[in-house]
Amino acid sequence: MFGANFQAMPSEVVAANATPQTGGSAEVIFHQFYDTQPFTTASTLSNTYFATPNVDKSITNLPQGGQLPAPQLFQIYDVCFDILPTVPVSTSAGVAGILTDMALMLFGSAQRPRWLLNISDKNYGPYSLTTLHGTGGPTGWTSGAEVATIQFAKNDPSPGWNYLGQQTIKQQVNFFVSVIWAATATIQDVVPQTRLSLFGVLNRATL
Repeated sequence: MFGANFQAMPSEVVAANATPQTGGSAEVIFHQFYDTQPFTTASTLSNTYFATPNVDKSITNLPQGGQLPAPQLFQIYDVCFDILPTVPVSTSAGVAGILTDMALMLFGSAQRPRWLLNISDKNYGPYSLTTLHGTGGPTGWTSGAEVATIQFAKNDPSPGWNYLGQQTIKQQVNFFVSVIWAATATIQDVVPQTRLSLFGVLNRATL
């Protein structure tokens, strides 16, 4: 958070923290791994995240498909789910709009969406998709006499699922996350994107 509490430390201690003690020491940073998959109206029943690489880093930032390269280790904390609509704001009166789309995709009674984490062919889950909260989104307002209906929606950004670092993805071990719907959803936005994020502590080589 902004303005976090801190304590003054001697410059020698700060320098020691910034410099590995040995050439084999790992660099440790807080990190987000994300992957993006499309949701197609009246068609999608499941999506698998982190299984394949992509040269487009706006789609995924995993360095290789389905594994962390050596010598990386990743301690998982938050697991988050975002829906990225083609048109983020609905303005047409009488149209269900983005709010209804997200409601169906996140907790429609027919869709009953679930997610699971798989590491080294071992499943953790499935759990309900509503336990995965969003990473954020725009907040604002608008007005205008010409517009009869305005809709904006985002997945709830309040605290959701957190492994608190107790689940670790090791180097060169297969992993993925799946989201499964019990039935398809017919939505107004024909092909929105969905983004699955893993936040946590990444241990990597110091170059």
